[in-house]
This record gives sequence, C-alpha cells and structure tokens, in this order.
Amino acid sequence: MNFTIRILSLLIISILFVGCNNDDDSLDTLSVYSASINGTGLDESPANVPLSGSIEIAFSHILNAEALEQAISFSDAQGEANYTTTLGNAGSKVVLNYSGLNPASTYTVSIDQGALGDNGEQFNTGFSGNFTTTEEVEETKTPCITASADCMQSIEIQEGAEFEFYSSYDIISDSDFIWENIEEVVFVIHGQNRDADEYFRYMTNAVGDISKLENTLVIAPYFKDEANAADGELYWDSNWREGAISANSGIDISSFTVLDNIVEYLADTEKFPALTEIKFAGHSSGAALVQHYGIVNTAESMYSEYQFQYIVANNQYFYYPDGRRYDESTNEFYTPTDCTGYNFWPYGYETAPAYVDGMTQDDLLQQQISRNTIYLLGTDDTNTEGTLNTTDCAATLLGSNRLERGRNIFNFFETFYPDNNQEKIEVPNIGHDGNAMFNSEEFKEVLNRD
Repeated sequence: MNFTIRILSLLIISILFVGCNNDDDSLDTLSVYSASINGTGLDESPANVPLSGSIEIAFSHILNAEALEQAISFSDAQGEANYTTTLGNAGSKVVLNYSGLNPASTYTVSIDQGALGDNGEQFNTGFSGNFTTTEEVEETKTPCITASADCMQSIEIQEGAEFEFYSSYDIISDSDFIWENIEEVVFVIHGQNRDADEYFRYMTNAVGDISKLENTLVIAPYFKDEANAADGELYWDSNWREGAISANSGIDISSFTVLDNIVEYLADTEKFPALTEIKFAGHSSGAALVQHYGIVNTAESMYSEYQFQYIVANNQYFYYPDGRRYDESTNEFYTPTDCTGYNFWPYGYETAPAYVDGMTQDDLLQQQISRNTIYLLGTDDTNTEGTLNTTDCAATLLGSNRLERGRNIFNFFETFYPDNNQEKIEVPNIGHDGNAMFNSEEFKEVLNRD
C-alpha cells in the first residue's frame, strides 16, 4: 500500500510539474492576435490598397518598442517603405502609419522572431503579411511643422486687410486641393509675447506624438502688433485677447471676427469633406481669448454640424456672467461692493466690445453654460509675480493666482449652473509653461478623445 501511495504521489507531482511548465511557456510566448491594413485583414492579401494609411498588428502581451522596431521589415521590390511606428492599446498593439507607397506594387510586412515582449516574452512564430497597392497615384501632402515661412498662410478678411497664421497644411495657397484626410482642426493661440511660431511648434509636437498629424490641421493665428505688421496686414494693441477691433486706421475688425472668417473658410464641405471637430486651445493671454471667444462667437451656432471645443490653459482674465465672485478666505460666493468696474469686460458684460452688439447678457450666459469648455490648470501655476495682475481689484477678485482663478470659475458654474458643459483638468507639477501644458499627457488625452 505504501508503495502504491508513493507511486501515485510521484505521478501527481509529475502532472503538476508539467502543467506548471506549460503555463510558464504560454506566459513567455508572444503571439499575434490580429493584423489589418486600413481595417482589412492582412491574411486576405488585400489589393487596391491606398498609398497612404495604417497597419495595425495586435499582440498577446505588451511589447518592447526598441526590440520591435529592430524586428519589423516593411518593403516592396524597390526597397523599404516610408512609415512610422507607435504603440497603442496599452502597448500591446503596433501601428504603422505609412505614406508615399509605390503604386501597383506588392508589399510585405514582416516581424522577425525574438524576445519582443516588454518582459522578455518570446515571439517564436514570426509574422508576414502581403498586400498590393492601388494603380492610381494619389496626390499627398506632407505636414509643415517647422514654424518657418513655409508654414505661413495669409487670408483676406476684407479688401486691404490680410491676416497671417501658421498652418500645418497649405490650405490657402493650394486652392484646388481636396483635403479628404483632415478630420479635425486645432487652433492654438499664443500668449502676450505673440510668439505664434513657438505655440505652433508646441501643438504640432503634441499632435505628432499621438500620430494625428496626417488627419489634423494645426493653425496658430498671429495677432501682430504694429511693428511686425506689413502694409495691408491687421494689427492690434494688447486687447486682441479681448476681442477688440484692430488698430489699423479705418479698418474695424475684431480679433474674434478673424477666427470666424477662418472657420468659415474651413466650413467648405467640398474642400474639407471629412472635417468634424474644431478645437481652440490657448495658454495665458491666449487662454483669455479662447475663453471669451468660446462664449460669444457666432461660428458655433452657424456651423452646428461641427463639434466645437475650447481649452483654456492657465488663464488669469475670466468672464463671469454676473457680479458674484468667490471669497477664498470664507469659501463662499458674494457680491463685491468696493471695486468699481469689476464687472466691466473682460470680467463681465458691461462695456463689452462691438463684436457682442446684439447679444444680451442672458444670451452669453446660455452660451457659456452650453459650450464645451475645458479649464486646463497647472497645479504649480501659483506665482503671483511677473505678469499676473495683482494690482487691479477686478483681477484680484477672480482669485489669488492663476490656479485658483481657474478653480474658482469652474466652482462658480458647478455651484450655480450645475447642468453645464464644462470640465476642469489639473496638470500636476506644471507652472506657467505653455509648452509643458500642451505636451502634457493630460492635454494629449483630450486630443485623443473620440
């Protein structure tokens, strides 16, 4: 009996040992779950594939980006294809964004065997897929991201009044091209230094990091001062951020009207048939323009087929729909009585610019409640020195620093108008830094939303 029990015990141990080894082998083995090109399975060897697009290959484990890069081959008989790789789906999917392929050519995408998993998981089977491109040569456009003169466009707002902006595509000069790939537009508004080139770089870097440059048009308007404006170009004093009219003699054009005109140009469905979303993002003084434009603009109601969004980053000048302000010492809202003009524009409705003519205070309230606004706040933007207005009572009533001013306006709407379309996102450990804000993971997550 003891001998029998011993034999049975050994058998059980052997079975458990083999089972554990099998489980360990499966954990250490990397496999392909699916592979597709522009939504069609690569296992079907598709034909007539566009010369620009994307390939997605999903794996069973998280991938090691560097090892995977070395293992990928993507080529036809004439050589390696032009492509970039990014990881998605928490790192378990590789996306190859390609462009400029040769027409009527057979391409092979392959991934060599090796330790491609992030924890050393082995890819033992290798992968290979084939497809054939279309015979038609497509006219393609390469995004301009240099913030040089090559990226500058000019639009005529009215006769004798031109306005320049940086653009990732030559949408004005190439008047005949159909922009079938552009699904979204992101306006990025510079700060008081009027460094539109820098903000253009910030935004193209952010959009590029999430692999959306091919489908996103980045526009950086340049609200020039007189010293930098050529003859026939619009220019403003510092009140461009408040929607004021241009300082040109005999030309009364609001900075808000300029944005309306660019939106109108983009709303041509024959030129931009795939466009669905229009975003405005501004930092500091640019955020002031975005917050106020988001409240008063006529473009959103005129072009209701598009989704509009306004990202207000580290603003200090907020518009309130009434005279209540937040007292940080008592944590309560109250109506100030000792600050003359605290409800003047840009803080309130009184003395609003000519652009607002015909809109009541309640009109602006309803638009402010309903329009999709995100307050993007750096948690370290608490410095009260430098450009923060701490001398005017109308400004200090908004809050003790930029971070608190953003929190206070959001708290106002949550308290008095909870059925609003506003959101507050705080970016940890970032101060008054436009580049850091627009290249934060929090902002990129906003850009990546469906």
